[in-house]
Formats: sequence, structure tokens, C-alpha cells
Amino acid sequence: MNQSLESNRIITGSLFILAVIAVAFILNFTQPIMVPFVLALLIRILIDPIIDFQTQYLNVHRIVAVFVSLCLIVFLFIIIVPFIFSSVVTFLESADDYNAKVLILLDIIISKLQNFDLNVDRDTIRNSLINLPLLDWASTILSNSANFISKFFLVVIMTLFLLLGKKSKETSSQWNDIIGHVKKYIFTKFLTSTATGILAGLIYWFLGMELAFIFGTLTFILNFIPVIGSVIAVLLPIPIAVLQFPELSQVMLIILLPTVVHTLIGNILEPKIFGEAFGLHPITIILSLIFWGMIWGIIGVLLAAPITAIIKISFERFESTKQIARLLEGKIHLKQS
Repeated sequence: MNQSLESNRIITGSLFILAVIAVAFILNFTQPIMVPFVLALLIRILIDPIIDFQTQYLNVHRIVAVFVSLCLIVFLFIIIVPFIFSSVVTFLESADDYNAKVLILLDIIISKLQNFDLNVDRDTIRNSLINLPLLDWASTILSNSANFISKFFLVVIMTLFLLLGKKSKETSSQWNDIIGHVKKYIFTKFLTSTATGILAGLIYWFLGMELAFIFGTLTFILNFIPVIGSVIAVLLPIPIAVLQFPELSQVMLIILLPTVVHTLIGNILEPKIFGEAFGLHPITIILSLIFWGMIWGIIGVLLAAPITAIIKISFERFESTKQIARLLEGKIHLKQS
């Protein structure tokens, strides 16, 4: 009896691994379609509360509510993009100044290294920095931006069709429970990420840092990556801060103040809102970042935590997959209460 049970477990585990490999291959192969679809699905979940508010409290027809919500998203996008574009242009215009500051900083570092009898080829490094292809980088950024804008409108169209689809009134209580928890996670994560990005951007702007808007936007995006995203968001502005500000105190403020914001929102506010319902083990987060990054690249890294959280929420609602949810949460070894 025990041997039969063990054999069934081995077969089930093997089939599960094969299924994961097959799904990973399919997701990678269908990336051009699946990435916009998943983004559209997440946006649909995100703006559902806005639509529900209009239909329930303002007595607006659902089609009108959908149109208003999509117009709001496009309007926000149209407002944000020019600021980002302007910041990039300003940075490129002052690229020569930054290059000169880098060379000065490089001379100081090389002088310090030579005090320790380390031989560094100053001319080779200087020539490499002077010949950096900034214009090629700028054109690449602009072409990628154009590609992103075209994909954004594809996502908007997909979102429109998802929102206009008929809602079934005869859904099971389990399905409603899953959707309710997913909506809570996505909407709350969006609000906390927005608050983190705005506060970080205001700090950078108040301290007079260039590219403050871009770093605020990057903070908003990176905040969707648990733990690692916050660290990257804090570290990214440091090179620009070192080059821009002569005083170390200003650089320290640019590091410390956003760190305080990330700590307060990420480690105090979010756990109180979410509780333990959406908890993922740190190893699960790292593995999900690697897995989705291998499949969908940088977009997969950004979507890894939300997708994994949604999978965990779905799995824990069914008895047959509850153990997998406990594994993702890092509680497979604990006794069930």
C-alpha cells in the first residue's frame, strides 16, 4: 500500500514537472501575444473597482464606465510620457558635462589607486569613456519607446475587449473569492507602488536632483518586484547624485530618504494591508524572478511577483493544490491548523 502511494506521488510529481516545462515553452513561444494579454488582464483587474464604483454609486452604464476608465488611463499615460521624454532629452543635452565630471572623478580614483602601487592605464580608460556611443544609446532608447507605445495601445485594445465581455452571474463562490483576493492584491499593490514612486520622485525633486521624474517612475515600476526592486530603486540614482552634487551630505540624503519611504511603505504599511494572505517566501520570489525573466525577459521580471501571488491565491482555494500554495508561501513544513 505504501509502495503504491509512493509510486503515485512520484508519477504525479514527474507529470507536474513535465507540465511546468511544457507550459514554460508555450509561454516563451507565445510571448508577443501573451505579454500584452497578461498586462491587459492585470489592467482590467486594476480598473474593475473604478468601474464598479461608477456603476454602483453613480448609476453609470457599464459601457460608459469602461470608456471613462480607459480614457483616464490613456490620459495619465499621455501626461507622463512627455515628462519622461523631456527628462531624457535634458540628460542627453548635459551628457558632455557628465562626461567631464566622470573624467575628473576617474582621475581622483586612479590617483588614489596609484598610492597603493596599482598600475592603471589612465589614457585607455579616458579614451573609452570619451568614445561612449551616447547618440546610439539615445536612438535605441527612443526606438524602444516607440515600440513600447505601440504595444501600449495594443494592451488598451485588449483591455477594452476584456472589459466589454459579458459577466456571468452564476459563478462559484470559490471563483468569486479568488477574484476578490486578486483584485485586492493588484489594486493595493498599485496604490502602494504609486505612493512610493511619488514620494521618492518628490524627494529627488526637492533635493534638486536631475532626472527626478525618471527615477520616481522607475521607483514605481521596480516596487512591483519585492525586496530586490526597492534596493535597485535606491541604488540607481547614486551615480547621477555623485556626479551632480559636490557635497557628500546631499548624496547621503538621496540614499537615506527614499530608503525610509521604501521601509515604511514596504515593510510596515503593505504587511498591515495584506496581512499573511499574499505572503510569498523569499526563495519563491527569487525563483519566480528567474523563471519569468527567462521566459519573458524584463517584462517577466516585473510581472513575476504579481503572477506568482495570483497563482498562490488560486492554488490555496482548492484542496488538491493547497500544498503547492503552502510551498510557495514557505509553510509546507508547518502543521495545518
